[in-house]
Amino acid sequence: MVSGYLSKKTNEWELNILNRVHNHAMEPALEGHILAGRLKKDDKKIVRDLTKSKMLPRDILINLKNKRPHCMKNIKQVYNERQQIWKANRGDKKPLQYLISKLEEHNYTYFSRTQSESTTIEDIFWAHPTSVKLFNNFSRVLVIDSTYKTNMYKMSMFEVVGVTSTDLTYSVGFRFVTHEKEENFVWVLKMLRKLLTSKMNMPKVIVTNRFFLKVMQ
Repeated sequence: MVSGYLSKKTNEWELNILNRVHNHAMEPALEGHILAGRLKKDDKKIVRDLTKSKMLPRDILINLKNKRPHCMKNIKQVYNERQQIWKANRGDKKPLQYLISKLEEHNYTYFSRTQSESTTIEDIFWAHPTSVKLFNNFSRVLVIDSTYKTNMYKMSMFEVVGVTSTDLTYSVGFRFVTHEKEENFVWVLKMLRKLLTSKMNMPKVIVTNRFFLKVMQ
């Protein structure tokens, strides 16, 4: 055990060895150690470039290990670096502001509403332009559900999935859920209905674990 202190005489840090004996066996490898596993400058560039290429974190880690077989990186370092990249890209914008700017940049269709007597966005739903076209051509069957614990804000993500005539699935749209109340789900289904250009395209089958059908009628 070693303790450090600032000497009043020399105004320098000094070490005081309290116990020279380790209270545990030495680890055979440093894998997982915060210093041994940290990304170097070249590693960060690789993560940045592969992130821009839409590569998944696990594949980025495999790429790093293939280039440096003896490296001690783990998936947590990759996720942390990706988080720093997104934070830098976001600049002074808040996460939701950045999301909306990207939706507008890529011509997504999106709807949002604020809390009563407030400017805080309570619900936001968005759909890719191609998804809107697919939805208007293949809207007979929908699968609706929410995912949980997928982001740092602990907000569940509401997802709508459609099925094509060849039994392939596609994402219709997504929504961040602040409250899982009936009125919140009623709102998002009304926005979903706005995507349809004709009432003749109304879904015939909806697979879900919640009672959404009444607002789709």
